[in-house]
Amino acid sequence: MKKSICTLFLLILSLLSFCGCKNSSEIDKSAIYETNAFRIMRQANSLGQIGLSYIFPLNSAYLSTLGFDEEEVKTYRFYLATYVNALAQSNRERETEGTTVGTCAYFADIDGIGFSINFENLEAQKRFFGVEDDEQESVSSKQKISGFFIKKLEISTTFPVSSSKSAGDLKMICVMAISSWCNNDNISDTREEEILKNLDETVYIYDFATQEKGLQSQLMYQDDYFYHNVFIKTLREIEQDNQIIFWVTYANRPVWYAFALLLVLFGVGASLAISRIKKKKRSK
Repeated sequence: MKKSICTLFLLILSLLSFCGCKNSSEIDKSAIYETNAFRIMRQANSLGQIGLSYIFPLNSAYLSTLGFDEEEVKTYRFYLATYVNALAQSNRERETEGTTVGTCAYFADIDGIGFSINFENLEAQKRFFGVEDDEQESVSSKQKISGFFIKKLEISTTFPVSSSKSAGDLKMICVMAISSWCNNDNISDTREEEILKNLDETVYIYDFATQEKGLQSQLMYQDDYFYHNVFIKTLREIEQDNQIIFWVTYANRPVWYAFALLLVLFGVGASLAISRIKKKKRSK
């Protein structure tokens, strides 16, 4: 009987593990490394420290296909870095307690120019952006729970690039850099239009990284330090629906315990019934 009970609980644990698993190979991750993209990357470690990076596309490979040589691409990189650094400086002037704004940097893996803002904790981030507690609560209140044996808590919040205006503000950094480069280096209007046209195809990516494995989304990946939840939207998608959804799954323990108890009682009852039948047969 003890062996039967142990086997039953092992079976239940196996079912829980199976339900919680997600085959990452089923997800197409190619869009994560799209170079023609404006990125906001948020990383939060186990100590509560937060890093927020804003990255603008350099599109070196695309410029090469248009016939620009390496030196010309480096020149454009200088112009883009100048405007991104100006944006970083404007944020540096707004630094509050517990916040540090970094300098402009090149992100080689995604071919982008950007800068990072580091916060000692969540309170420092809220203080920098002027977010009140009641505003934070109104966002976190958008939750939905579903499921029976396995519960799923969905958390709906707003995509960081929440409107066409905010998307346009990011795009304008690249537009100004391209215009300055083309004007100062006597690049023709036709070629400038080609470069600007490519910006119309950009996507907006939010990479939300934590060291907590339980938080999930539709598109995920893992590196040596973080679990990443990635959200990708075009300008049209932002205008149509600026919401993104995280979720957490967990076992509904009271239901599982009750289910296990019923199975055990059923097993005990069945064993007693079989035992009585056998005794009757022997007595006959």
